[in-house]
Amino acid sequence: MSGSDDRWAAAVSSWADAQADIEALVQIGSRVQATAQSDGWSDYDYHLVTSRPGRYRTGSFCRQIAECWASGVQVAFGNAVKVSAVYEEALEADFVILSSLELRVATAAMKWPGTRGIWPGILRRGVDSLRIVAAPGWKVIKGGPAWERRYSRMAPLAIVLSKAEFEVLCGEFWTQLVWAAKKTARGEYRASQRALHVHLLENTFRMLQEEARLEGRKSFPLARRAENWLEPAQLLGTGSRSEPSAEPLFAALQCAADTFLSSSLAVAAKRGWEVREPQALRAWLREFALSSTGKAQQ
Repeated sequence: MSGSDDRWAAAVSSWADAQADIEALVQIGSRVQATAQSDGWSDYDYHLVTSRPGRYRTGSFCRQIAECWASGVQVAFGNAVKVSAVYEEALEADFVILSSLELRVATAAMKWPGTRGIWPGILRRGVDSLRIVAAPGWKVIKGGPAWERRYSRMAPLAIVLSKAEFEVLCGEFWTQLVWAAKKTARGEYRASQRALHVHLLENTFRMLQEEARLEGRKSFPLARRAENWLEPAQLLGTGSRSEPSAEPLFAALQCAADTFLSSSLAVAAKRGWEVREPQALRAWLREFALSSTGKAQQ
């Protein structure tokens, strides 16, 4: 929108105050985290806590706040809906739509963390998500002392990769690698590019994030600020140049395989997990790439 951060803050606060069903509007994210690095490019993140969540899940409310260029909807942590909007001058704002009843239950449970063992699974997952997202920093825009007390119960929780999640990442990576290699050989270069970015690099960044955490380096999800926390070799290994032709694509797939394998072995060693190296698969990939690019040149 046209104007300063103060004008945006006034606009969103005024809008929330006018909605009787919104019990709380709580700003989260880097702009209110004491140790985070925020700048003019940072977006605005909010928990929109309401007794009528269905009213907001389409995102149509975004146009009531200020001049809105575009808005979209996606599932955020757990089963919550996140509405993302872009306003004048490319100002970005994300609103996670939360049921006030469910959030009251979750924050009440946090008063007695010793009872976690008897919480239903959906409550444990919800509380963990709240702690991961909100605990690093928050600011109650609407809601007053009652909601400030509730949010103050959220102790920080690190995102730790479980053994089951580790195995899922590895399984998906290596099966998708084979799929992408065959699509490359067939000449379906853009399908291979999609697999490289959607599956292979995405899983690699998650593994690298865990490796950095285990080494005591601060890392971020979704490859955010990766230029600051990846090692030089890891930056090189994730800087894929995947032109839609056989040779560069096979080179990108090989590079992704090297980087993912190195990181997954490092994570497994740190956690004391046994992991079997996919030696036969990687040998096949090397031979397959050579034979396929040789045929492409004939």
